Amino acid sequence: MIVTSRGRLQEFIHAIGAAELPGYLVTGAMPVLFDAGMTFMGPLYMAELKEILTDSNLPRRLFLTHSHFDHAGASPYLKRRIPGLKIGAAAAAAETFRKPRAVELIRDLSAPWEEKYRFLAEGEDIAFSGLEIDLLLEDGMELELGAGLTCRVIATPGHTRDSLSFYLPELKALIAGEAVGVFDRNFRIHPEFTSSYRDYVDSLEILSSLAIDTLMMSHFFTLTGTDARDYVGKSLAATREFKARIERCLADSHGDLREVAERIFQEDYAATGAILQDARPYRINLEAKIRVVAEGR
Repeated sequence: MIVTSRGRLQEFIHAIGAAELPGYLVTGAMPVLFDAGMTFMGPLYMAELKEILTDSNLPRRLFLTHSHFDHAGASPYLKRRIPGLKIGAAAAAAETFRKPRAVELIRDLSAPWEEKYRFLAEGEDIAFSGLEIDLLLEDGMELELGAGLTCRVIATPGHTRDSLSFYLPELKALIAGEAVGVFDRNFRIHPEFTSSYRDYVDSLEILSSLAIDTLMMSHFFTLTGTDARDYVGKSLAATREFKARIERCLADSHGDLREVAERIFQEDYAATGAILQDARPYRINLEAKIRVVAEGR
């Protein structure tokens, strides 16, 4: 089954915020939040955390799948609002957040959304002014969540160098960020190998070995049952197919990356209206994927 990422998904899992930018809250003795979307979403996450949990039992840990603005943007706000909140991410993400240019890009990409939804954060300080990572998460770590639940950290680079996935074996649940791609409105899978095609495929092959009954996607949807179990294999096939398509386009354009980007943008974004992403970040990611293929990464 494919459901919208909102509300209670399992006994111990809630999707909070908005389906477009879900934070996944795992409750239990020691609640943990996974991802914290764009900056303007901070007050919404905070309000829902207080609805689901008591003030004395708010999450003390926030784990990030990667360092992009739509997955980490509200992290500083939550850190300011929740006493003792520790933020965990890959070492490469901690490095990224220390770079002034990366922080500036996050602020720049966030700005139009903050303006559009400023009524949601009236009087609140939602600014992204940098982020200190408290807990460096490494591949293979097994983290205790309480109530008999554990979380396995899996390094899944390829979308970004710092991409992590989180597997909850007792629940057979996977939180994978964009390591598994994204759906469009027609449930077509769009691969997201923006840093390395080879790493992305390797990561998908690692995830394909997991027993998955619930797969929480980075945006909009959660898959359960057969849909969850079959998804990673389908994502692998879609990834190989998209790489081959880019290679054909590169050959047709004699290696003109801009021409290829414009062609695919027109075919997949402009002509169909199916892509569930703003045009600017879509173009940035598309151009990165084309460069990855052209450079053989």
